[in-house]
Amino acid sequence: MKGEDTRQLLHNMSAPPKTVVKYSGLEGLAKQSGPGGSGVTGLKYTNPVINGFAVRFVLPTGFIGQDSEKILRLLKIDRSDQFSTAESQLVALINQRADELPLPEGCAVMAAHESHGVIWPDALSALAILTKCTDTIWLRSKTPSLASVKGKPSLSLLVPPLFIKQLPKVKK
Repeated sequence: MKGEDTRQLLHNMSAPPKTVVKYSGLEGLAKQSGPGGSGVTGLKYTNPVINGFAVRFVLPTGFIGQDSEKILRLLKIDRSDQFSTAESQLVALINQRADELPLPEGCAVMAAHESHGVIWPDALSALAILTKCTDTIWLRSKTPSLASVKGKPSLSLLVPPLFIKQLPKVKK
C-alpha cells in the first residue's frame, strides 16, 4: 500500500475507539458490601447456583496405578487375541462403556463430594469417565488416557438439566 491508501490508514490509527465492549456475565456473583474506594476491599462473591445434577464416579482403590493387564484381570475380563495389546483392548472397553452411558457428549468436571450421588458404581464406568476428562471437562469422544487415572481416583460430572431424566436412580 502506497500513497493515499497509507495516509488513510495512518489517519485511522490515532482515532479514538468508537465501540465499547463490556462483559457483565459474572456480575451476579459479586456483591458490593460497603465502602471500598477501589472496589476490591468491599467486594464479596456469592456462591453460584449449580444448574444440573452432580454424579460422582469412584475408581476402586485396587485399580489405581495398575497397568492394562492387571486392570483387565481386576475387571475379570479375559485377554482377547482380537487386540494386539492389553491396552488396546482396555481402551476399546472404555470407549464402549462411555458410548453406553446416557450422558451428553460433554460434561463439566467438578471435585467429588460425598453429597454427589453414585449412579454407576462399577470400575469400568469410572474408567470411562476418569480416562476421558481433563481437569474441567469430560468428553465422550476423547481418546482415553490411562495415565490420568493415577492422579484422580474420583470426580463428579455436572449433568445438564435436560439429561437428568435419562439418568437411573442414585445408589447410596
